[in-house]
Amino acid sequence: MRAMANDRPDSSGRQGLSLVELLLVIAIISLLLQLSLPGIQSSRESSRQVGCLNNLRQMALAAQLHLETHGHFPTGGWTSVYTGDPNRGFGKDQPAGWCYNLLPYLEQESLHDLGKGTSESQRLAEAAKVFAVPVSVFVCPSRRPVVAWPFARVLFNADHVDAAGRGDYAANMGNFMPSDQRGPGPKTYDQADDWLEGTDRLAHWVATHHNGIVFQRSVVRANMVTDGLSKSYLFGEKFLSPAHYEDGESHGDDQSLYIGFDRDTARSTNELHPPIRDALLESVWLPEGDTVLVLDWNFGSAHPNGLHMASCDGSVGRIAYDIDPAVFIEKGSRDSSEAAVK
Repeated sequence: MRAMANDRPDSSGRQGLSLVELLLVIAIISLLLQLSLPGIQSSRESSRQVGCLNNLRQMALAAQLHLETHGHFPTGGWTSVYTGDPNRGFGKDQPAGWCYNLLPYLEQESLHDLGKGTSESQRLAEAAKVFAVPVSVFVCPSRRPVVAWPFARVLFNADHVDAAGRGDYAANMGNFMPSDQRGPGPKTYDQADDWLEGTDRLAHWVATHHNGIVFQRSVVRANMVTDGLSKSYLFGEKFLSPAHYEDGESHGDDQSLYIGFDRDTARSTNELHPPIRDALLESVWLPEGDTVLVLDWNFGSAHPNGLHMASCDGSVGRIAYDIDPAVFIEKGSRDSSEAAVK
């Protein structure tokens, strides 16, 4: 029996999408992706901020262990041309800064002790190795990866190095007008010891007057923080121009996290250096006069909604960029010293 004509498949039925329909589907998918991308980015940034806050929490806890062990907060070290020496203790004789001195309390004791008890030539070689090692706790995940970066400066107590582990956090040097050093500092340990014993030592160690917690050759004990441990900043995130996240061309990020006192590792709460979000500008003109103010001394961060700070009692939290200037200045002092602007 012959099949009826209407029982045959309809060869005229459409088998797919037209070009217009396809383009419409692609446009809808693209729009949905655009709408969801900010949410994804926001979620990722929130996760990175949690990581950053945890970094500071670990540093603050390490500082408490340092305080308990040595009786004082970590020293700021000497100058930018010095790195860590495991044979020179944790006080004024230690040329390296606070990051190096916290290593044993961040489960990095083996890194800190490289070269300890060895010959001088071997110690110099080991110091160069340490200098190039990045440590994740000192790197903000919102800013850059944990890698060694090019280094083109000079070190007096280590062999030549061409790479450095850098840090995204700085210690609170106080609210006085910031200064780092006059000249490179002593060229040898013997010269440094002579300076310490000489009557002109303050002419060489010029940053010893700051009223914060960590500064040049600082040995700040808990009872010296008379404003209260919870009311005085210890560490915080530092400002850095995005243009220099990786190139090491900023004066506030051209060294290593292990060096002595310098704007790489210490920042100010002076009224001329408020906390700011990372931006391409690196200096500003003051409203009065023709003075250019560099931002290498400012606290700040890559986060859009504020920066993280740790206090001397070990507590950590986020502060807004528009924090009351008076509060920010006051929390930079350990003993109610007035900010010296002029």
